[in-house]
Amino acid sequence: MIRNFFINLFFSIPIWIIDIFYNLKKDIKRENIFDSQSKFLFALMPKFDLHKVEDNEIQEIRDLINSKRKDLRLATKTKKKLETKDHLIGVKNNLLLREYIPYKTDNENVILFFHGGGYVLNSVDTHDPTVSYFSEKLRTKIFSLEYSLSPEKKFPYATNEALTAINWLCERGVNINNISLCGDSAGAHLAASVTHTIANENRQNVHSQFLIYPMCDPNCKSNSIELFKEGYLLTKKAMEWFWDKFRNSLADNDVNTFNLLLLEPEKKIPKTIIVTAGFDPLLDEAEKYAFLLHKNGTYVKQLHYPSLFHGFANMTRLKSAKKAVDDFLLEYKEIL
Repeated sequence: MIRNFFINLFFSIPIWIIDIFYNLKKDIKRENIFDSQSKFLFALMPKFDLHKVEDNEIQEIRDLINSKRKDLRLATKTKKKLETKDHLIGVKNNLLLREYIPYKTDNENVILFFHGGGYVLNSVDTHDPTVSYFSEKLRTKIFSLEYSLSPEKKFPYATNEALTAINWLCERGVNINNISLCGDSAGAHLAASVTHTIANENRQNVHSQFLIYPMCDPNCKSNSIELFKEGYLLTKKAMEWFWDKFRNSLADNDVNTFNLLLLEPEKKIPKTIIVTAGFDPLLDEAEKYAFLLHKNGTYVKQLHYPSLFHGFANMTRLKSAKKAVDDFLLEYKEIL
């Protein structure tokens, strides 16, 4: 509670004061300077050694994260309250799909959103402020899926649930050409896993995919994952732990809906925007995926924010993070 108080107090400190202290010891890697406000915030935030957590302790960690986020606001509030509707879908009507309806919509497309959290953590609720902000800025309906988490449900369970959500939308009159997939981190991987699945079956694909610092490579051996393995919110050990909880066995690493870097050249993937951050362990694999899409003939655009980190899209009270999110949402709106 005391830590949350100081974090909320931190956001009232002018950036120029933070810069005075930060200029004494800048964090520079790959000729990029890490955002000063983000650096100071990280020093205040609690640290979790996720790689040490046993399976029977995971739910406790989920509950702890959810309780902390209720007291700690890191995302910008929407200017107007959005209408939301919760739908229960699937064969057993037990799969939550939350609909966000902005006060004004600009197009007929809808977005199917998947939250991040390594397939192990987070929920529709933890990402509610982010999705609300996206919906307001994009003036587009968004459906956020409460997909099943690992290790209780492993690959490809979440992918199948995402396909169920697409079918549900189509059954209610939404053309698959009007569905754009969006997600952050594991949610971005899930979006791409869905488009790969549809492409593998040579079926008509969705309108587009907007991938925010996606998980792509379960091997975790890139240069960036070594360079930024500690100190930037997401760690290499946590990333290895997430993949391990999600996979059934190492054989999954050879499946192109699990390992996105195994995309087959002839497969048709919808137009794609990939958001990357300069201090993200997943930077190199996201760039490699972007290159593969380009080589494959897919329209792909990378939006790179060199001073930021993995997770910044959910922390828009940070000045640089909000500027970046507003920028990439303008780019997203262009293709919707």
